[in-house]
Amino acid sequence: MKVKARIPSVTEVEVEVAPGTTVARLKQRLCSRLGLEEELTKLLLDGKPLKEEWPVSKLKLESKKLEVDYFWSRQMILWGKEGQAKLRDSRVLIAGAGAIGNEAAKNLAMLGVRRFTIVDYDAVEISNLSRMLFFDSADSGRLKSEVLAKKLHRKFPHLEITAVQGRLESIPLKVFLESNIIASGLDNFASRVFLSSVSRRYLVPLVDGGIAGYQCRVQSYVPPEDPCPICPITSGQYGRLVGLRNPCDAPIEEAKIPSLSTTISLVASIQAQEIAKILMGYDDFLKEGEWPALTGRPIEGIWLGDLRYNKYSILKLVRNPNCMVCGEHGESREIVRRIEIPLAKLASQEERNRILKDLFPESEEFLFFNLQQRSHAKMNENSFKKNSLRSGDYILVTLKRKGGEYFEAVAKLT
Repeated sequence: MKVKARIPSVTEVEVEVAPGTTVARLKQRLCSRLGLEEELTKLLLDGKPLKEEWPVSKLKLESKKLEVDYFWSRQMILWGKEGQAKLRDSRVLIAGAGAIGNEAAKNLAMLGVRRFTIVDYDAVEISNLSRMLFFDSADSGRLKSEVLAKKLHRKFPHLEITAVQGRLESIPLKVFLESNIIASGLDNFASRVFLSSVSRRYLVPLVDGGIAGYQCRVQSYVPPEDPCPICPITSGQYGRLVGLRNPCDAPIEEAKIPSLSTTISLVASIQAQEIAKILMGYDDFLKEGEWPALTGRPIEGIWLGDLRYNKYSILKLVRNPNCMVCGEHGESREIVRRIEIPLAKLASQEERNRILKDLFPESEEFLFFNLQQRSHAKMNENSFKKNSLRSGDYILVTLKRKGGEYFEAVAKLT
């Protein structure tokens, strides 16, 4: 028998099943056809959920259509199955599990992002509880990254979450390379410089958000051509922002930044929507040079808000030639090319060199480093023969041009 089903305002499908088929088996067929997760789907008839043990033959579906009630069916009206699949298959790195990180992670999970890496070195404090949704008094003293990961997974069991305890500067480069985008909610200038450098150098988009009392900002950075998050900051401000001072001066008490749940929610909402735009539209942008109309283009510049004076605007930016990250002499002025190398061909030095020669004909010498370790250990021939590398791992390749200049590439093993 033929059964028709629809996701309202999205799509309709028809499948053929045997009369004795159960609703559970029918749902499995429909979800496979539509690319949906079974555990996040219900079948409705006349607005009522069907019990999965019921046989389809008793439902009298000849003149009726089933409704597929899917977790994200309402937003799929906006960007379809394809857009939702891109969100589901992406990994977002949450840099900072504090106020903005809590809200951004919640928003992204509700939008359909399935995989998260949450990085933070700090512990929960009682003063956090008025602004951080997933923390409560019993969490005081526990690591923010672990608490957020646990509570987020409890709310959304289908998520895949990795919690990383430590400073961003100390975690393996592989963590960044595996991420499709970075969500930053940091108030630490040095860490923002580091994230901006990684983002530009390895072409990982970054959406940066921040608050100070009633005021808030969001900046989307799609490297390498966009102005980076450090471009608006003049070189004269660098020392003050990283805490440099005259050692003869009296110690300065650390100033606390005022924080409101309302500005945090606003920033995290805009930040999550910007991340969704980039995750769904980045491939099209790389191919066509334009962002898809269905999702819109990311913010150009910095979105600024002031909830006290009801002022909202976008500050246009241009690349700062003196920027310490992306400027002419900046730390990440050179982009690291990302390539793929078949794992099966890695053990042979001849094959490795041939692949790299084809990709970089101007090069004559190659050095390899293991990015699975924080130390980036140099690899020799024995390293390739130990079978310790797996598909999906990364290695860093340092190449020497014929003129003597060195440059880098990152290879993903396929």
